[in-house]
Amino acid sequence: MSNIRRSGDVSMHSLPFQDFLEDDCRFLLFLLAMNDNLLMGDIKSDPNVKLCWSMPKTKEHFYLQGKFYIASAPIQVTRFPPPKIVDSDVSAVDYWEAERSKQWKQLDKRTRATFTWPASREAPKSDNIAFSCLSLDALPSEPLKAKPEPIKIVHDIAMDNFCLLIFKISAVEHFDYSVFPAKRTIYTLQGGDCQVVEANP
Repeated sequence: MSNIRRSGDVSMHSLPFQDFLEDDCRFLLFLLAMNDNLLMGDIKSDPNVKLCWSMPKTKEHFYLQGKFYIASAPIQVTRFPPPKIVDSDVSAVDYWEAERSKQWKQLDKRTRATFTWPASREAPKSDNIAFSCLSLDALPSEPLKAKPEPIKIVHDIAMDNFCLLIFKISAVEHFDYSVFPAKRTIYTLQGGDCQVVEANP
């Protein structure tokens, strides 16, 4: 992912792709920690970004242009909350909180635990005690009777730090070099329409 910081420098991040949004495949889902100051700052500088998705096995590149939105915990305030899904009767806030909870439950225990850790890439490294949570279950929604309160507190801290980074695609450039000459196609999304143009390889 790349965009331009307020300083004018180019920002670069590697983002692990999570999923396409089930209700609208124009939205890609990534993970974001609320305390990831570098990535969060770059998105606040300019949410309009370009992603490069390389697929060496199939010899394809996808260059995606679009805008980032952030679905955070209800107690957090973010600058670019995600838009309403057109085909849903649910409010945007409720829709994205349900999607955030769904994605949280699908994460493995170790990934959930990382949302209790200090901000990524900050130096010097924090003391080892800051990384003591190495596994974290997704707690059930019913009241906890058997679970001790400290476990619930740690879980809630992690989930409050957990955000969905949502990328809405506005244009895609597909470069296929599995054939010769290579094939380049540009797709531009405008409203509900998609314009397709062949380009030079």
